[in-house]
Amino acid sequence: MMKKSWNILKSKVGYYVQNERGAQALEWVALGLVVLAIMGVIATGIQGDASLGKAIIGKLSEMISGL
Repeated sequence: MMKKSWNILKSKVGYYVQNERGAQALEWVALGLVVLAIMGVIATGIQGDASLGKAIIGKLSEMISGL
């Protein structure tokens, strides 16, 4: 059962990796997951401290408005 699931997953991922568009899509998904993980760590660390959260939100707002 587990080996069959692994083979199915491996074939689907292999298809996207061999295809250039698929490889690029996987890179963007991985980048998004890294960003979400970093945001999760930051959110966990600042639950009780509002000043740090406000500072981070302020800097992110400045960066976005600078685009």
